[in-house]
Amino acid sequence: MNVTKLHRRSDLHLARKGFHIFTGLLILYPFWLLGQPTEFMAAMLGIMLSMVMSVEYARRNLLGFNRNVVKILGPIMRQSEVKQASGVPFYVGSCLVAILIFPKHIALLAILHLIFGDPSSSFFGVLFGKDKLFPNKSLQGTLGGFVACMTVTWIYLFSTGLGEGRQVLLAMIGGVSGAIAELLPLNIDDNFTIPLISGSITYLAFWSAGVL
Repeated sequence: MNVTKLHRRSDLHLARKGFHIFTGLLILYPFWLLGQPTEFMAAMLGIMLSMVMSVEYARRNLLGFNRNVVKILGPIMRQSEVKQASGVPFYVGSCLVAILIFPKHIALLAILHLIFGDPSSSFFGVLFGKDKLFPNKSLQGTLGGFVACMTVTWIYLFSTGLGEGRQVLLAMIGGVSGAIAELLPLNIDDNFTIPLISGSITYLAFWSAGVL
């Protein structure tokens, strides 16, 4: 199977970042803007995860099916994903877990950090990442993720009125939470770890501040 045209982790890969953001916003739309309950979201994401896992299973066991999937989704795939699971099941799974374990405000913020923090860290890391903190993690990328998470946290707090009078401080806490979650060199797909770690830190910080 020819994978020479697929992107590597070190590439800028804007199509993948756009897909990452679009998918997350599509998931959040019924939960945030339509006000659908947790039960509805859990069922929807559970169905999505089952479908994605079925595709991944078929890819691993049917060479012809995998070849066709790579041809269709090649613009958003990495070379490393041709013979192993893509990041999609981890992405959908983490959103499902976040919605189930966190209060709604925290779940939304955790998923927003995944949607915007991860691609922002990668974008700035690839373009400007000269000061390495860990393999594949740079100071510049971490700062880019911090700014993105802080910004979306502030926008969410401002739009909902949550934490009025302390929104700037809480937004900075959100930025730190997202940056730490993205920076940690864990041997697990960061599509899964970012919202769970960021959500846990944000929850503790907001709870301590009496916001929740």
